[in-house]
Amino acid sequence: MTSDAHPANFAEAQARTRASYDEIPYVSHAFPQTHPARLAATARLFGLEMPPLGKMRVLEIGCASGGNLIPLAAAYPEGRFLGLDLSGIQIADGRKRIEAIGLTNIELRQQDITFFDNPGHRFDFILCHGVYSWVPEPVRHAILDICSKYLEFQGIAYVSFNVLPGWRPKQILRDALMAHVGKASNQRERISKAREFMGFLAEHAPPGPYGAAVKEGVAQLQKVSDDYLAHEFLELENAPCSFHDFMYAAGRHQLAYLGESDVHMMVPENFGGEAAKALRMLGGNTLLETENYIDVLTGRTFRQTLLIPPARAAATKRNIDAERIEDLHLIADIAQVPSSEPDMPYCFENRIGRQIRTRVEVVRKAYQLIAARRPATSNYRQLVADIEATDQKKLTPQEKSEIRGALLQGVLSGLTIASTEAVAVGAAEVDRPRATMLARRDAASGRTRTVNRRHENFDLGVVAQHVVPVMDGSLTRGQLLDHLKAKAAEDTLHFQRNGQRVRDEADIAACAQEHLTAMLDTAWNNALIEP
Repeated sequence: MTSDAHPANFAEAQARTRASYDEIPYVSHAFPQTHPARLAATARLFGLEMPPLGKMRVLEIGCASGGNLIPLAAAYPEGRFLGLDLSGIQIADGRKRIEAIGLTNIELRQQDITFFDNPGHRFDFILCHGVYSWVPEPVRHAILDICSKYLEFQGIAYVSFNVLPGWRPKQILRDALMAHVGKASNQRERISKAREFMGFLAEHAPPGPYGAAVKEGVAQLQKVSDDYLAHEFLELENAPCSFHDFMYAAGRHQLAYLGESDVHMMVPENFGGEAAKALRMLGGNTLLETENYIDVLTGRTFRQTLLIPPARAAATKRNIDAERIEDLHLIADIAQVPSSEPDMPYCFENRIGRQIRTRVEVVRKAYQLIAARRPATSNYRQLVADIEATDQKKLTPQEKSEIRGALLQGVLSGLTIASTEAVAVGAAEVDRPRATMLARRDAASGRTRTVNRRHENFDLGVVAQHVVPVMDGSLTRGQLLDHLKAKAAEDTLHFQRNGQRVRDEADIAACAQEHLTAMLDTAWNNALIEP
């Protein structure tokens, strides 16, 4: 795309966007839903084969300072990773982190993507999170153009966007804030004026639907960070669109629909039996129309859509065979809870309340094993082998079928998350715990956040910032305790009880033991400990 194709004020708009993100950088972190192993699992569910991830090539459009891309590069040293962003400050910050970690397989490039050219190179995954709805139309076209031109035939493009009609109520508050802050000269001033005005709106919004929408929006926005407020609500560009319009634009760029990163949002039955019937009828049993009606029914505000080449889409199998679950690995944080249905006595629930119920004993055993294996993943073959070993008998074909069906149901209901790759962790009580290389180097360089083996963000507390850098597997727990006590003796960190600093040597030792144990337990539970 050349500058001739841009409107006369396009360069000014791009300069304004660059200045906005340089002034208030977006906090850059990992997005677990963009992990290629999760995207590949969705493709597998729909019957598409995916190449191994070890040497994958990944492009991220709008990478900020690489918070999402750098952990992938650290986890896949034979892969190649390229991130693009308009903000020079964010790119510089990301390059410093790359250098501190010692990565050589990733490049972060400051670039206007409307001029992106990468002849002879294609990507297995193209990620674009939190960009599409906040950029001018030429940039939206450029995003889809890049996906079309540079995506491998077996590749997947992930593009997230604000979706209508669900985002429309938020537009009310955005319009109100923009009317107040529109003439502010910089982002800091805009944020300050917006927060001040939100207090006024919360107190004086009139009764009725308009006032209710404003008050609800204000209550939510008063809790968010400055960078989110600035770039989600106060940017001059904010263009939510319907799924229908997004797919029309994608189709013009020769891109077809695979599914959603959150695959359970594609299943009408998750919204109730009667709603499912209505959704299928209104959608004419066609995929795209049904998806559009799901947005209308649920008021979803944000989509995370996966795109593939049209020829590849022709090979998808929308009726999901339970056997496709066999090669996938399941990530879950679940517990068995009392069942509300007497004929389904076993019930498992995740942290956000999604459930699966069953009366089948082997299904209960399978989900108990999944819960017990956390923070590691589980898969079908492993579960069958463990149940057979415990029961000392072979499962029947019917029992295996019951397990496969229940595991698939767990994924399609949102109880569990599927991945093409296993996550293994060290034993909980290992004497020489080894944190991931990324966590050690992030902590050593003074960062307060890292990313775990499940591509989830992990906040490094004060104790972890001091201990994780030396958790390379060479030190015992006792030596780690000595290290922590030495830090306290050096006055590098302080322990407190009841708001008072602990000074007694014996109390310091007791505090160090207590905090180290808690930190190691937290690190293990969050998949930060390597096998």
